[in-house]
Amino acid sequence: MIFHVIGEHDHTTCGRVENGVVTKGKPETLAWVEGNDDVTVLGVWGYPVSHRVFAVVEANTFEAVTELFEFHLGKGPVEVLPVHDIVQARKDSGFWGER
Repeated sequence: MIFHVIGEHDHTTCGRVENGVVTKGKPETLAWVEGNDDVTVLGVWGYPVSHRVFAVVEANTFEAVTELFEFHLGKGPVEVLPVHDIVQARKDSGFWGER
């Protein structure tokens, strides 16, 4: 199943801000982008000026995704939305390429 994830924090909980100064951040801050045994990260896009990140991940369960993003719960909201792959559904229907 594919999930769209939106994580948001602010300047006070940002992993790249130390004592009011933007830094390169700590390497472990972005380790989640590698996924884990239960979650494959398909893509990640950031919108740094709003302290937001958007990700598309694949996992068998919602719980696996929430576990990957558990580290973020103390920083700000995380929205995990299951999505339906409409392109794949069209291909699976056997009508791909027909008009």
